[in-house]
Amino acid sequence: MNDITTDTPMPAETISRNQQTQTADNEASLEQQMTDLGLSNDTKRFLRHLHVAEKQLNDAFNKGRQCGELEERVSEVYRDLYGAGCAVRTAR
Repeated sequence: MNDITTDTPMPAETISRNQQTQTADNEASLEQQMTDLGLSNDTKRFLRHLHVAEKQLNDAFNKGRQCGELEERVSEVYRDLYGAGCAVRTAR
């Protein structure tokens, strides 16, 4: 019987962990920069929300490019961000 155990993570697991670590590092860096600049709590909160929105748009853009549904996904994210008042352009 061959019992092979390995502590080495699979490549996909390594990429995912690396991305999580990088994301956490980036967020910690942004928090430190905001603290160093002496920004108000309201400004920090606004910038955090803006950062999340930017990540959502980037994710939607990347997913849309892969699936061929870019415009629809980006429009959906904008509607989520800005509510039903966001005007959707129609074809000319």
